Amino acid sequence: MVRTLLGREPRGEFEIVVRDDAGWPVVIRNAPLLDDGTPMPTRYWLIGEDPVRRVSQLEAAGGVRAAEHAIDPAVLAEAHDRHARERDEALPDHHDGPRPTGGVGGTREGVKCLHAHYAWFLAGGDDPVGRWVHDQLHRSATVHVELDHHHTTVASPTPVSGAPWSVEVPIGIGRTSEALGSHDPPTPEDLTNAIGVLEDLFDHVRRSHPELIAHEAIRVRGPLARTLARVELGRDDLADHLELDRDAAEDVFRTLVTESTADRAHNPGLPAEHVGDAPAAACILVAVMRRFHLERVIIDAESTDG
Repeated sequence: MVRTLLGREPRGEFEIVVRDDAGWPVVIRNAPLLDDGTPMPTRYWLIGEDPVRRVSQLEAAGGVRAAEHAIDPAVLAEAHDRHARERDEALPDHHDGPRPTGGVGGTREGVKCLHAHYAWFLAGGDDPVGRWVHDQLHRSATVHVELDHHHTTVASPTPVSGAPWSVEVPIGIGRTSEALGSHDPPTPEDLTNAIGVLEDLFDHVRRSHPELIAHEAIRVRGPLARTLARVELGRDDLADHLELDRDAAEDVFRTLVTESTADRAHNPGLPAEHVGDAPAAACILVAVMRRFHLERVIIDAESTDG
């Protein structure tokens, strides 16, 4: 199992110290020296497939910088010292060769790798950065994306900590439709340009609120969002909400942007008043999912107009 998760043969002795519900290893505790005597500074190693993916997404969204801002440097330095002491105590008696240095992940100060901090925390370590990562990955805050004609709003009315926030992205259905050009259907070049503009704007939101990257899913609202859900279902009714995974969202996008207006009008679930704007809504949805690294979104059925 460890070999499979690592993708290679382990190079030193280790213990599996955390497993998931199915019994797969999540964290291993490494010996302070590899088999060839090379010092191994990282005592705890995160190898669980899902947590590795999610922590990587958090790092890609600026999580290392956000963690450094969130944790008192003195508290972080103490954690590095604790980690180093525990690791060094596991060295063989009378060892006089090269020794591992640094604290968590071999870091002397600051934050280097969220994976190493989270691994130690999951194994029971008193790691403030690992605790911060855990909080980010298990947030219960609600995040909404509202699709409107003039702009797209990303908001968290009930954050886990801090005040509610809202960011109005200055492009909505109307401007996205304009960016798609006058070709019917849009050309690949127009699609690339339109989505590129959207992704750049959502990048700014992601950098301002890196916690977005830790969400498994967010709620997408607005009449055009509900239309995308109905196109996916192939019918007019949307009883409560629809969870739309990444593949399904990309499939709806491809369907809507590659059809002419005349052909698109025959899609079950696509009301006549939304035939022209549906491609723009699909572009916004896939840009949100790509930039926030979302595996799924929840599209609400109830109207939020007014």
